Amino acid sequence: MSKWGKSKYLNALTAMALTASAVVVAPITSEASSFKDVQRTHPFYEEIKNLNDRGIIKGFKDGTFKPEQNLTRGQAAKIIAGVLELDTSNVSNPNFKDIPTNHLYFGAIAALRQEGIIDGYEDGTFRQHEFIQRNHVAKILANAFKLKASNTNSLPFTDVRVEYKDAIAALYENNVTTGKTATLFDGSSNVTRGQMAAFITRSEGIVNPPTQPSQSVTFKVEEYTANELAIHGKTYLFGDSVKSIFTAENKTALTGAKITATIENGTITKVNTIVLNQTDPEKKEVVFNTNATLDSITINADNMTVKNVTVTGNVIITSNVKTKIEFDGVTLAGDLIIANPSDEAMASLESEKQRTSILKIKNSRAGKVQVKRNFSIVSDTTIPELIITDNISAININGAATKVIIESTAKLNMTGNVKFEQLLLPVAVKLLLNVDGVMNELTVLNADTRLTISSGLRINNLTIPAGSTVTNIITNFTSVASQIKAIIGGSSPSTGGSDTGGGNVTPDPVIPPEKGNEFHVKNAEELKQALNKAKVGDLIKLTAPVTADVTLTDLVVIDLNGHTLNGNVTLTAPTASGRYSLMPSGSTGTISGDLIIYAPNVTLSLDGLTVVGNTVIE
Repeated sequence: MSKWGKSKYLNALTAMALTASAVVVAPITSEASSFKDVQRTHPFYEEIKNLNDRGIIKGFKDGTFKPEQNLTRGQAAKIIAGVLELDTSNVSNPNFKDIPTNHLYFGAIAALRQEGIIDGYEDGTFRQHEFIQRNHVAKILANAFKLKASNTNSLPFTDVRVEYKDAIAALYENNVTTGKTATLFDGSSNVTRGQMAAFITRSEGIVNPPTQPSQSVTFKVEEYTANELAIHGKTYLFGDSVKSIFTAENKTALTGAKITATIENGTITKVNTIVLNQTDPEKKEVVFNTNATLDSITINADNMTVKNVTVTGNVIITSNVKTKIEFDGVTLAGDLIIANPSDEAMASLESEKQRTSILKIKNSRAGKVQVKRNFSIVSDTTIPELIITDNISAININGAATKVIIESTAKLNMTGNVKFEQLLLPVAVKLLLNVDGVMNELTVLNADTRLTISSGLRINNLTIPAGSTVTNIITNFTSVASQIKAIIGGSSPSTGGSDTGGGNVTPDPVIPPEKGNEFHVKNAEELKQALNKAKVGDLIKLTAPVTADVTLTDLVVIDLNGHTLNGNVTLTAPTASGRYSLMPSGSTGTISGDLIIYAPNVTLSLDGLTVVGNTVIE
C-alpha cells in the first residue's frame, strides 16, 4: 500500500516534483557532486546530484557512482519508489516467485506493483537482477508520472513495439527521451544509471514544471486586447480571474487607470487594487463592470457606475467625484469612504466651497460608510453603519441604516427621508434634522448638543444625558413632543422660558397630577395590594427590595427608592396621553427583568431607572 493511498498519490508527486524542478533549473551554486566519477562536465551531473542530494540514489563504497553502468530492474524499482515517496513497509505481496518478502528490494517492488506502475513476467517472476531496457523504462515512467501523448501516431521511430507505443510516445512528446537515431528508439537496449537519473528528473519536471515566483507590478493602463496587456514593454496574458476586468465594455473606465496586479509565469492572475481616473469628456456615464474580486478600489473620476464587483478591502471616493457615483450589485466587505480633500495625497490645496455630490447604492451590500464631506446618499439597501465625520455642513440621506454616528462638531443640516435603527450623537453638535421618517433610537451623549426636529420625523426612544433637560437639547421640543414616544435619562422636561422654542405654548398635561395616594411597600404581598388600589396619579414606593412582577393599566408612579424590583414590569395604557415619568424626579432604582410599555400617545421619561433585561416601548 502506498504511503498516502491512491487518492493522495498525485499530491505527493507534485510536492516531490516541485523540489526536483527547482534543483534542475537553478544555477549550480553548491559544491560539486560527491561522486569522484561525476564531475560538473558530465552530461547528467545535475540530474545525478539532484537525486543524490535528496537521498534517493547512492554510490558505491569506493566513492563512485558509475553513471555508465547498466541499471538492474531491482535498482530501478528502488529508485522510482523513492522518488514517489511510496510506503514500502505496508504493502501487499505481489507474489513474484523470485522476490521473497525478505528480499532487499521487496518493499519497493511490492509498492510499485500495488500502484499499478510495474508488472512482472508471464512466468510469475520479476527478474530483479536483469538489466532494465528502454522499453520497460518508458512504460514504468509513463505509469508513474501519468504521462500521456496527444498523438501516438506521430512517432518518427520505425522499431517501436505495439505494447510500448503509448508509453514511448508520451515520453517522446514530453521531451523526456529521444531515440538512439532519428528513426530508431532501440527499446531493447539497456538503460544506464546516469540515463535513468535524467529520465526521472525530466519526468518530474513534466508533472510540475519549474515556476517563477509571483510578483507584484503597478502600472498605468494604456491599451489591451481580449487576451493580453503590455506592461513596461512586456506582454502578459490574462488569467481566468481577471478576464472580466479587461473587457471591451470596460475600456473607457480603465483608460489611465492605475492598477496593482499579481503576475505569475507571464500571466496576470489577480488584480489587487484599481484607481479609476477616467471621466468622459462629454460628462456621460462611465461604467466599470466586472465580477472579479479586488482588494480595493479608488474612484477618482466623476459620473461613474461600478457594477457587480466584490471588494474585500476599502473603497475610496475622492474629491474628484463632484456629480455622481453609483454602485450596482456590488459587495463591499470593507469601508466605503467618501474622502475629504485633505485625506487625499493627490488633492489640490485650493479651498473652494464643495458642492453636494450624489452616491447611489443599488442592490449592493456595503460595510461601514464614512462620510467626510457634503454628500447625498440614496440607497435601496440598509447600510449597516454610517459615520459622518469632519466638519461637514450638509448631508442628504434617502434610505435606511442600522447605525448612524455623527462625529462632526459643525452645524449640520440633515435632509431626506430616513429609517434609522439608531442615531448616535457622541459629541456636541448643532443638528438640524430636516428629515422625514422614523428613528427607533436617538441617543445624545453630550449635554451641549442642540437639535431641531422637523415635523415629519418620528422618534421612538430619545436618550439624553443625566442631568440635562429635553427642552435644552431639542430647541423646538414643545412643538414636536408628540413625535417622541419615550424619553430616557435626563431630568424632567421643563416648559416655557426662552430655551423652549415654544414661547407661551401650553405644554401637554403632566401625568400624574401633583397630588395622589401614596403606598409604601416592603414585600410582594404589600405590592400586590397596592397595585389593586392604585389609580392614575398614585405613587407606590418601595422601602425594601421586592421580588414580584408588576402589571400596570394606569399611569401609576413607581418609586423604587434606590431598591431593586426583581421581576418584570408591564404598562399597558393605550388611551392615555400627555407626559409621564415612571419614577418621580430624583429617584433611582433597578428593574432586574424586562420593561414593556404600550402607551402610544404618551411621552415617556424613564429618568433614574436601570433596566437589566429588555426595554420594549411600543
